[in-house]
Amino acid sequence: MTEIEGLDAVPKGLIDAFNSLHKEYTISEAKKKEILKRIKEKYVASKISPGEAIGIITAESFGEPSTQMCVSYDEKVITKVNNKIKIARIGELIDRTLNSRSNVSIKNGYEFCNGVGISILALNNNEKLEWKNVSRLNRHKAPKKLIHIITRSGRKITATDFHSFVTRKNNSVISIAGKDLKVGSKIPVINYLPEHCASTVNVCDYVDFPSASSHNATRLYRPTKFIPSTISLDESFGWFIGAYLAEGCAEGGQVCISNLDKRYIQNAKRFIAHIGLDFTEKFHNRGFAPSRDLIINSSLLAKFISTACGKGSRNKFIPEFAYSAKEEFVSGLLRGYFDGDANFTTKRKMIRVSSNSEELLDGIKLLLTRFGIFAFKSKDHKQYYLIISCKYTPLFLNNIGSDIPYKKQALKKLAKLADKKIVANYRDYTDTIGGFGTLLIDISKKLRLPTRYVNSATKRKKVGRTALMRYIHKFENTAKKKNINVSDELDILRKAVNSDVVWDDIVKIEYTPYSHNYVYDLTVPELHTFTTFDGIITHNTLNTFHLAGVAEVDVTIGLPRLIELFDARKQPSTPMMTVFIEKPNNRDPKKVKQIAESIKETKLEDVADEFSINVFGSHIEITLNEKRMRDIKIDIGEIKNAILKSLVDSKVNINGNKLTVHLKKSENPPLKEAYAKKEKLKDLFLNGIKGVSRVLPIKKDDEYVILTLGSNLKNVFKIKEVDASRTISNDIYEVANLLGIEAARQLIIEESKTVIGDQGLDINIRHIMLIADIMCVRGSIKGITRSGITGDKASVLARSSFETPIKHLVNATLIGEKDELNSVIENVMVNQQVPLGTGLPDLIVKMLNKGEKG
Repeated sequence: MTEIEGLDAVPKGLIDAFNSLHKEYTISEAKKKEILKRIKEKYVASKISPGEAIGIITAESFGEPSTQMCVSYDEKVITKVNNKIKIARIGELIDRTLNSRSNVSIKNGYEFCNGVGISILALNNNEKLEWKNVSRLNRHKAPKKLIHIITRSGRKITATDFHSFVTRKNNSVISIAGKDLKVGSKIPVINYLPEHCASTVNVCDYVDFPSASSHNATRLYRPTKFIPSTISLDESFGWFIGAYLAEGCAEGGQVCISNLDKRYIQNAKRFIAHIGLDFTEKFHNRGFAPSRDLIINSSLLAKFISTACGKGSRNKFIPEFAYSAKEEFVSGLLRGYFDGDANFTTKRKMIRVSSNSEELLDGIKLLLTRFGIFAFKSKDHKQYYLIISCKYTPLFLNNIGSDIPYKKQALKKLAKLADKKIVANYRDYTDTIGGFGTLLIDISKKLRLPTRYVNSATKRKKVGRTALMRYIHKFENTAKKKNINVSDELDILRKAVNSDVVWDDIVKIEYTPYSHNYVYDLTVPELHTFTTFDGIITHNTLNTFHLAGVAEVDVTIGLPRLIELFDARKQPSTPMMTVFIEKPNNRDPKKVKQIAESIKETKLEDVADEFSINVFGSHIEITLNEKRMRDIKIDIGEIKNAILKSLVDSKVNINGNKLTVHLKKSENPPLKEAYAKKEKLKDLFLNGIKGVSRVLPIKKDDEYVILTLGSNLKNVFKIKEVDASRTISNDIYEVANLLGIEAARQLIIEESKTVIGDQGLDINIRHIMLIADIMCVRGSIKGITRSGITGDKASVLARSSFETPIKHLVNATLIGEKDELNSVIENVMVNQQVPLGTGLPDLIVKMLNKGEKG
């Protein structure tokens, strides 16, 4: 056996199992080696990589279409190959790689291979972006429809609805399934592209021209025209690329830059002279207005520029080398582009630029993140637009600037206006941070500050980055004056302020038809995130409870779950059920999905797109989502009746898909009362089973079962299609109350066995059974705790040996308690023989009286 390399890595139990079969069946030595080799390969392939989900359930355990976590073929991603940033369609990248390799694996419907040599831009838990190696590329057969998400800033992404995304909650970055996203949910968008400082570009990578003679090997040759074979990625070259993207064309062996401004044309002439070309100037009135063309006659330059940047207003794009270039090149490119096409308007307090090419503007907004500048994208019936808020104009002025006097003057005014707004407590709507819970109030209370200053942000569950910076500054000064330590809390706030992302609001979620054969995904160990070209940071491996979708919940596994079980906690931290369906429905995925939808608890906020308060009328307006209502089979009349039952004496009017709730008069101020009732209505129960917040139908063996987040066995058993004989919860108290103590005992055994087995440990089942017996022997569940099993022990010394010995000894002394020393531990403590085995019998001798003969 040892002749097979790597066989030592296979568990001994697996080898022993094979040996027992080997003795039972006659197998040749060659066949034996072949089988052992395959066992080793299968075992190694099944091992979980560091950082991937392990435990009771993992995402790779199931390969059904419902668990796909992939994006569409056309979704572009930001990659790095050979230390150069490249933008690639994820479908093209993965198809090309899989089709060119012989070692492609297929598992549970996924085709995948290692992603050696490819890095991806990922978000870590400190909300910073970093480059991480891709460990695997994979694709899967595509569903008929994908979910299409649009954010407030105009970013878009198309993925399967079980693809996991990233959001922020309780000051941490967590995963959330696309199916659980709602309008108003916040997802991260890149606001900083890490710099990589490539210094030159090789023209030969873009054009195929004969090289120069040996006496001038550093230049590409064309009769009478020369151009350097490598061009430095400096500010001048960057500016020329930006000018071409804004005002240039490349046709018929010429490159033309058109602009009337003298300084603009001078910048172009400077670069042309630098690379050794000549030019001509033409003034004309084409287009019914004066214009100036700077024409460079060089088919080599025209070929290079059109290949690297595209040509035609609808087909231009940022050259790939720009993303890896030095900051001076990027600054020059952006200045050349914005000086050519942008409007700097103080009246509308923004910088705006338009183009016929969406791909070009996507590249521009990505380059802006090199300087921490966030741009919004929009579209009308003619063009695409980028809008830069006044807030970012100081950064634009300092890092990019303008060479055109009137634009530079407008930029300075915008920058001053931004500074004034910040000083005047400017409320920032373009970059708000949520998911901080009650942290601002907690710090205020700790520093003995009035909480009214942070109440608004806490209630709205978001705060502008600029406002948060002011809070941090104020907290720091107060903490220093009062000598109160809030450094840990401030570190959490600083992490949010210094993040590399903007938490962008989702404004639209819709399903869209999808015709491609596959959907695609990347595996990024440890961080499990990657960034699309449009800037959205998405999650690639959902290592949470429900494989593909219960937001914000990680199932409790390993030691924490054992502690829950053996401590007999009243409720598990992640209650869940496995619901089995009666035949023949358990083989019908549509029927199982309907049953799952009927189990899931639905609240009013689940079917509402918007809750708002009419300030003047002090009433609540609710906009309902008709599609979600149809999905859960509830009509607006039922919702109205539920509201009337919840808010007695209120009146509800229906207008289309909108409800207006008129509240009864109250002693509280009208707006305050309306706000309190609005929050109450969000949690209004409509249908389903209470406590079951998420459901996931999956295929297990040859049938479909339903996994749930939340547990309510009693009501689930009432559903006629549910197989109550097999349906189970992980809540031992619920099982004990409903099914009896023996069922709870068996659950403790099964749960413990599963958890321990998943960690690769081999513990004899009798040990687990003994613990379960002790916990349940009294007819109720007792934990292995000081107040449970140990607290019930008759021996004072035995109780003292576990925890709080002084407390037990003092109490026993006060009541005069007696210890009979009948068990093991107390006899060991007093160093005497244990009444077990040979220590059990006593030696009895009959003694003779004095003078008596035996």
